[in-house]
Amino acid sequence: MLPKKYLQRIESFLVKEDLEQIIKGYTEERVCSFRVNTLKSTENEVESFLCTRNISFKKVSFLPLAYIIDKKDEFVLKGSPLFYEGKIYVQGLASQLPAILLDIKDGMNVFDITAAPGSKTTQIAALMNNTGTIIACEKHQIRHDKLVHNIKLQGATNIETHKMDALKLMTELEKESFDAILLDAPCSAEGRFKLNDEKSYGFWTLGNIQDKAIIQTSLLEASIPLLKKWGILVYSTCTLAPEENEGVVTDVLAKHPDLKLETIDMTDMEFARKGITSFEGTPYNSEIEKTVRILPSDLMEGFYLVKIRKI
Repeated sequence: MLPKKYLQRIESFLVKEDLEQIIKGYTEERVCSFRVNTLKSTENEVESFLCTRNISFKKVSFLPLAYIIDKKDEFVLKGSPLFYEGKIYVQGLASQLPAILLDIKDGMNVFDITAAPGSKTTQIAALMNNTGTIIACEKHQIRHDKLVHNIKLQGATNIETHKMDALKLMTELEKESFDAILLDAPCSAEGRFKLNDEKSYGFWTLGNIQDKAIIQTSLLEASIPLLKKWGILVYSTCTLAPEENEGVVTDVLAKHPDLKLETIDMTDMEFARKGITSFEGTPYNSEIEKTVRILPSDLMEGFYLVKIRKI
């Protein structure tokens, strides 16, 4: 049973239909999704393989190079040369969105602040065709090892990894040196709850949300001086907690008048919603509806996305 306080919180800012969808999303088995790694393969090669194995697939309308297959076929896919040779990357659809929002172009200088296990990092490398430079940070040894492994497997050669605390690294990097910055922040993970798995939500507390919001704000604040003028910063979490989403963004924008929110196109994203405008009597930034909440479903985990431009 989900924590009573958690349910009361989401009931306070969701309409009935969205609340029902979230609870339903916590019970559904998510589809298997993946993206084609264009550094090693093509859509034609991948589609041909799927056809030869009689695996039905569907291309995703709102994500280039993304595919959905039935969960029952995931074992076959993960046992195939496509997977073991790094020609594809099995990755949730919501997880593929932040890199797309960065408006990546060849030759850019990009910073992935909390990069492990490398899903988004290697996606950015492919979008850049292995040009430019990506700085990828991860402080934990095991997660850093996984990051390095995935970078090598995916054939990404433009990534420089740093095994250190991101806040420390950001004090050593040159100011206004990045065209794009991704902060997929550590969070309370409310978007990943599963009703049949108590371990997925048993750690939930208000204190954890508050602690995460402090960390998120610190990381976001420290990254802003590193972004070039007109550069893009994407902030994302896999939680529904307003304090970690609209709250963090509102606090940071209030201190930085040189930042503006960009509208995120929600076309074709069935379970996408606008950011909420207030929570527990606290109003958020007047343009916060340009941010996007994604409700948990059989397609995607719960997610939050913000696109910020420095002006």
